[in-house]
Amino acid sequence: MDENECKRYMKRRRDMRLGLFFILLILLSLLLAGCWDRIEVNDMALIISAGIDKSEDDQIELTVQVFIPNPTGAGSEGSGGGGEGNVYTMSAKGRSMADALTDLQKKLPRYFSWGHAKAYFFGEALARQGMYNEFDFLFRDIQPREQANFFVCKGSAKKLLESQNDPNTYETLIKLSQKPTTRSSTMHEVEELFSGESGAFLLPVASLTSMISNRSEKSILSVDGMSVIQRKKLVGFLSSRSQIGIRILKHAELGRNITITRKEDGGEIVIRVINSKVRMLPSIENGKWKMRVKLKLDADVVQNSTTLIIANGSNNLRKIEGPFNEEIKKLMENTMDQLQKELKTDVVGFARAFHKKYPHEWKKVKENWNSVFQTVDVQLEVNSTIHRPGISNIPELSNRRGRNEGIQ
Repeated sequence: MDENECKRYMKRRRDMRLGLFFILLILLSLLLAGCWDRIEVNDMALIISAGIDKSEDDQIELTVQVFIPNPTGAGSEGSGGGGEGNVYTMSAKGRSMADALTDLQKKLPRYFSWGHAKAYFFGEALARQGMYNEFDFLFRDIQPREQANFFVCKGSAKKLLESQNDPNTYETLIKLSQKPTTRSSTMHEVEELFSGESGAFLLPVASLTSMISNRSEKSILSVDGMSVIQRKKLVGFLSSRSQIGIRILKHAELGRNITITRKEDGGEIVIRVINSKVRMLPSIENGKWKMRVKLKLDADVVQNSTTLIIANGSNNLRKIEGPFNEEIKKLMENTMDQLQKELKTDVVGFARAFHKKYPHEWKKVKENWNSVFQTVDVQLEVNSTIHRPGISNIPELSNRRGRNEGIQ
């Protein structure tokens, strides 16, 4: 290779390197252009909660509470973010949630963002009519975060949202809904429950309650009971006693605050259920569907106003277990009566138990399970063990009598 050919060869290599370098620059510039369609904070309205109602003219009324970010502002009247933005409540009607949302967007120059939505409230009238289309819209279109919580409210969801202007109140409500006394029902959980054998589940009921803050009365959101949803439709509300029964049956959600009172020997004994084990034994005999429910409970005494001495080693501790078994059995019977006769809905897992043991028979009745559930013969067996009598061994009623005799 002579000198000229060598120079031409070196030039070609240099040109190839420059070409590869420019191609690499172009590819990198394409990767760095990934935010071309982003929306600036100043153009966003963050939806923190939404209420869905059925209006008097049979339309869908959507109420949203939005947080308008204002990072550089000093905060104005009605500020809910301490100088970081304002909270506004807006409503619109439409034939569907999508129509109402479109109308709402026309009223605001900023773009709605659902990524910060913490809670969705369904008004009672809409919930009783059925939430089929609304659930479909929430799960299909707007892509909210899966940890947002669903609530049913007695009355209007709009009224509930209009009473609030502090986004922190939703954090309190969500924490209350996650207590074992109620139940947390996030979008992710509800989506799984849709496909359950019975298609039934529970949603917490949101309501307004008053509290005193700095000597002034303030309305805050709270959880007030549980609603029963069957096939995306509200069928009713659990009574306070049925809520206790449900918690005993769903032992994973027992918590520490189940107390049961028994009147005994001139006073009352109160126990706290600290643990429960539930066994569901389904059977089908001559076409009759039966469910044998065996409950094993552990409890402690938390109050004793009777004359009974129930100290450790006392036989009275064993004697009161029988009466409490009767009390708990009566409670569970009332719970099953409400579920089978009034609400006609299986939220205790009978469908799953029968499906697992009798898959072929289940296929024949799954489309008509609600009717079968109402006829299931439920047999309850309760076996409670009371472990600790508490610190004090002095019966309160004896103390009162002694004090009265001393006064005389």
